[in-house]
Amino acid sequence: MLAFDFDVAALATDGEQAIEESRRVEPDIVVLDITMPGLDGFQAARELTRNGSGPRVVFLTMHDAEEFIVEGFRSGGQGYVVKTRVHEDLVRAMHRVLAGQLFVPTLKSLLLVDDTCCGHAAQIYSDEEGFIDSMGDFIDTALRCGDAVSVVARPSVRAGLAEQLQDHGWSVCDSGGCGRYRAVDAADTLSSIMQDGCPAVDRLARVIDDLEATRVSCAQGKIKRHTVVGEMLVPLFESGNVAAGMEVERLWNTLTQERPFLTVCCYPASSVDAESGDMYPRLCAQHWALA
Repeated sequence: MLAFDFDVAALATDGEQAIEESRRVEPDIVVLDITMPGLDGFQAARELTRNGSGPRVVFLTMHDAEEFIVEGFRSGGQGYVVKTRVHEDLVRAMHRVLAGQLFVPTLKSLLLVDDTCCGHAAQIYSDEEGFIDSMGDFIDTALRCGDAVSVVARPSVRAGLAEQLQDHGWSVCDSGGCGRYRAVDAADTLSSIMQDGCPAVDRLARVIDDLEATRVSCAQGKIKRHTVVGEMLVPLFESGNVAAGMEVERLWNTLTQERPFLTVCCYPASSVDAESGDMYPRLCAQHWALA
């Protein structure tokens, strides 16, 4: 399967052999199982990445439990693919890791590995119901980490997330204004930053300033991070205004780099795959982690 996209330099059947072969052929990337005879995948990854100049590591495993995912990244992995999704995710994960990004099975994994992380991540999904379920888990985890959380989404997504969070024990509503959680309309927010079909820097800056003011106002300024989940750019991509969507992504990176924000941009796969073949990597390049 990998030979269609990569030069497969060597094969190994256990952790020790993986290390030996890696030293022999000096690969760019190593795909490791976890459960192996002798050295397991975690031990092999630590050895492969010990001096900081070894290959990049992607785990391919049957284990989808949180403790395995966390250990995978803490042992030096930069990607983690569950075997039930090997055909959908493995090649994609390897390309992203080679480009310097993290590839996680769920965004919740980011918070479990490092509950203080900030940056710009992306969630690309094919099933909206599954997306709402996983995003509900992610937001629940962010709230339990003590974050302020803002959601910029369509009414159906806001309502679904409110229901998910209520099931997790949070008192929220889809209209926002509920403690550390607020939800606003994606279309209204997008309209507020656009001018003549292009994003206006000053308007986007005002949105970001408002988000920062919300974080500071929570618990008398003691909230250290603002997790922002948004899908406001989907209409731009679906309408073919890819340039404007990419510009918003670029500006967001510039305007938030000094802010304590963890931003998650959400895209249905159909909106990303509809354009030319380079759209997906261009979009990914604006983010440091992908799920």
